[in-house]
Amino acid sequence: MRKRSAMLEAIELLRNAYPDFTVSQIIALLHIADEDGPLPLPDLRRRAGMTGDGAWKNTQALTEIEGAPGEPLIVIKDWAMRAIVAAELTPAGRALCDALDAIIRDAQPIELGESAALNPRRPWANRA
Repeated sequence: MRKRSAMLEAIELLRNAYPDFTVSQIIALLHIADEDGPLPLPDLRRRAGMTGDGAWKNTQALTEIEGAPGEPLIVIKDWAMRAIVAAELTPAGRALCDALDAIIRDAQPIELGESAALNPRRPWANRA
């Protein structure tokens, strides 16, 4: 039996922990997690390819999703420039992202068939 891929395992972790997550919320969470400190919402909008309203709605939704200890995954607060707000992980959000990092770190490569060698950048497009 084939082992699960790391991506599938990570998606299952997110789905089991937070079944109502949208893809846009996951993208916002992962961009916020990539920062060492608060991520200003204009930067999130630009990096994630979201509209300003989309970035705000997705981060606002993440403040309402409670992590394991009953706290939200992120907090939104004033950034260094008062007119801009920034999002930052809470300990619950950090724990979730640390679990995702562990899945990725421990991932085993999946053996691809011979057809994948035809186009290694797009193995799904290779038709025998």
